[in-house]
Amino acid sequence: MAGMTVYDPCFSSSVIIWMAEKVNLIFFVCTVFLLLLYIATCFMARRPCYLIDFACLKYGENDKVTLEIVEHYMKRDNNDERNMLFQLKVFLKSGIGEETYLPRSILEKKENLSLRDLCNQAESLIVRVLAELLAKTLLNPLEVDIVIVNCGVFSTAPSLAAWLVNRFKMRSDVKAFCFAGMGCSAGLLGIDLARDLLQVYANKYAVVVSTELMMAMYSGRERAMMVTNCLFRSGASAVLLSNRSHEKKRAKFRLLHSLRWNSASDNEAYGCVSVLEDEDGKMGFRLNASLLTAAGDTLRANIERLAPRVLPLSELLKVLLNRMQKALMKRKVKTYVPNFKAAFDHFCLHPGGRAVIDSIGQNMGLDDYDLEPSRMTLHRFGNTSSSGVWYVLAYCEAKNRLKKGDRVWQVGLGSGFKCISSVWKVLQDSDPKATSNAWSDSIHRYPVYEQPENLPHLQTFIHALKINSVKRER
Repeated sequence: MAGMTVYDPCFSSSVIIWMAEKVNLIFFVCTVFLLLLYIATCFMARRPCYLIDFACLKYGENDKVTLEIVEHYMKRDNNDERNMLFQLKVFLKSGIGEETYLPRSILEKKENLSLRDLCNQAESLIVRVLAELLAKTLLNPLEVDIVIVNCGVFSTAPSLAAWLVNRFKMRSDVKAFCFAGMGCSAGLLGIDLARDLLQVYANKYAVVVSTELMMAMYSGRERAMMVTNCLFRSGASAVLLSNRSHEKKRAKFRLLHSLRWNSASDNEAYGCVSVLEDEDGKMGFRLNASLLTAAGDTLRANIERLAPRVLPLSELLKVLLNRMQKALMKRKVKTYVPNFKAAFDHFCLHPGGRAVIDSIGQNMGLDDYDLEPSRMTLHRFGNTSSSGVWYVLAYCEAKNRLKKGDRVWQVGLGSGFKCISSVWKVLQDSDPKATSNAWSDSIHRYPVYEQPENLPHLQTFIHALKINSVKRER
């Protein structure tokens, strides 16, 4: 019939086959694309960094530094009552109690410790604390893949890291690192290094050991160097990290962020904390008056870079609005301090001294509850340098503060001047009854609020010292 289209079965079959081939080709291309995207994502994704457990060393009763021991030391090495009175005033204002620890060799010897003494001190610190950690985690030393040891002023050959490898008979392919001179921030710097290594090597265990060996108590006449006699005490910590996925079940924390800031290019910040000899050739730590300024500036720079990663959008918008007001309005506008409690549930600030803790807390808008862990750590253990923030975290654990999903902010401050922030997510509720730490036998007595200068036995000692000082001046 004219004008009618004739149906061609062969043509229709060809079209169907052609379309099917196109669909198959498109499906194949999409499949390959998605597969490549998945592979690329796997390679680019950051491996998790789990904190399985940690340990903080606690000395025995014979190593406690009471006021009587401090008095005996000062009388032995310094006959000037004015200097003794100065150190006592610093001690009373420092926030340190009478249950901190020092190796007995420090108080028994007048001069700097020998190499043998320091090695014995290392034995009582890093070996014991790592043994405690391995026992808590049931980890065989042969399973350790990475060992990181930090110590502020003591360095020897073989290194302290090599020493641990030898003492615990670890594998010959273990990756060992040891660094010194990094100050009180070294504990979290070790975590930062371990995190980077765990991004490179899969399915590994990393151990970070932090300590400070005390070489001597300063016995000279320079008051800027006497302050550390009243602040620094002995301690050590060990932390077990892993990127093995199955370890998430027993891990206590997961590392979310690690950010460091270094102000060493600034001369004031660089020289605010240093180890040197005085005019009489006596070695010690010198804390300059610029310390608090350097700490505040470095911490502020660190926070400015950490804030966009952790603060909620509402707080970031308030900060942005405040900066716009300051830029556009001619009159002075008060700087808006973000509500850090909107990002973090717990604050583990470096227990470097009462003035440092109070200054940070005031500038960040933290209350007594937030600062309690750092203040009580300072009171109980003193400034234990790079291990200090772990004693603070142990306090939170012993007080049963940590709940699943909480975020913990650790802040380390150290010579150079450096600041490092570590942000952790709590993976399980803390259970003080299930595990013990350095606070277990004393946590029931904390927090304490009584000022040391109000204690009767201290008032008697202060009065006698003042009378002797007046007599000497006459």
